[in-house]
Amino acid sequence: VEMIDAAGKPDGQCAVAIDSIGAGPGEWVLLVSGSSARQAHRSEASPVDLCVIGIVDEAVAGGQVIFHK
Repeated sequence: VEMIDAAGKPDGQCAVAIDSIGAGPGEWVLLVSGSSARQAHRSEASPVDLCVIGIVDEAVAGGQVIFHK
């Protein structure tokens, strides 16, 4: 997962996440980490620390649409 800033621009950080909802390349996603990631992935005994929990359809910042699927 490539992280973005509040303006929707890449911030140079990347992470590895479990994706159980089927997000595709270029899609904006919502993430949870820690114990919430294990619960979201329904594998509390697995070493999951970051999980995709949603796909963003549209993002608005400063009253302007900065992303639309």
